[in-house]
Amino acid sequence: MKAAAPLLAAVLLLVGCGFHLRQAPDLPVSMQRIYVAVPGGNGDLLRELRRGLESDDTEVLADPTGLSIASVGRDSRPLSLNRRGVPLEYQVTTRVEFSMVVDGATVIEPQVVVMNRNYSYRVSNAISNEEQEAALRRSMAKDIAQFIIFRVVAAAKNLKAAYAAPATVTAPAPATQAVPAAASAPPPV
Repeated sequence: MKAAAPLLAAVLLLVGCGFHLRQAPDLPVSMQRIYVAVPGGNGDLLRELRRGLESDDTEVLADPTGLSIASVGRDSRPLSLNRRGVPLEYQVTTRVEFSMVVDGATVIEPQVVVMNRNYSYRVSNAISNEEQEAALRRSMAKDIAQFIIFRVVAAAKNLKAAYAAPATVTAPAPATQAVPAAASAPPPV
């Protein structure tokens, strides 16, 4: 019993701080068959999006009808230089433009996500620099994919709310006139 107490305390601490295991997004039926297109060899981003969107209820399709990644741009530039002009730090940037169409209606307008990461650059270790930049790019692809999935989930909630809200017409309430209440106490003398 005493051995279970620390485990229970750890679970309660994680739940109390808002930690939740990754769950597949709850999408409406019209969004449960979704296509994800990513141009030009951006396998990390495509893999993360597919992994984040697929579930028992949601299938990522191979033909277009849904989430569209219009462009993915990558950039790398020196962020700081020493006195001799040798880079000390680099910044890598990933820019993704995306939108989403469901049943012919745009549910996510075209928008852009830009993410930057910095890393220390060592002239003497080119292989390490390349590996560090590649690891940052994979991490950024994962973070951008998660952001896009959050936007898809938000669009799904809006879509569900639009379909769930019944269009009812109510007749206006009849006008009432205020009638003074009867006095319960005798008037003052």
